[in-house]
Amino acid sequence: MNRTWTALSLIAALLAFACDRAGEPEQARITPAAPVVLRLQVDGMHCQGCVDAITDKVKRVDGVVDCRVSLEERQASVALREASHGPEVQKAIEKLGYKVTPLQ
Repeated sequence: MNRTWTALSLIAALLAFACDRAGEPEQARITPAAPVVLRLQVDGMHCQGCVDAITDKVKRVDGVVDCRVSLEERQASVALREASHGPEVQKAIEKLGYKVTPLQ
């Protein structure tokens, strides 16, 4: 009998939690640690070596969660813990000799 009540209590608690959160907008469910995405136009890339160099350099910048670089689109998408790390990312790419322009 105790197991039945424990199981029912657990199910009730889970349902109450799910129903309580059902009306929340999706944005409210995102944790504070969710990354900010910085999109940059990167001029001067001409090969996969450029892509690899930028990716490697950017991933070493403090606060960077991930980096994706597209040679075809001449763009980099960088996931950051906080937007305040954006200027550091831009400087890191510029130090490699590329022209960087933030995209909106």
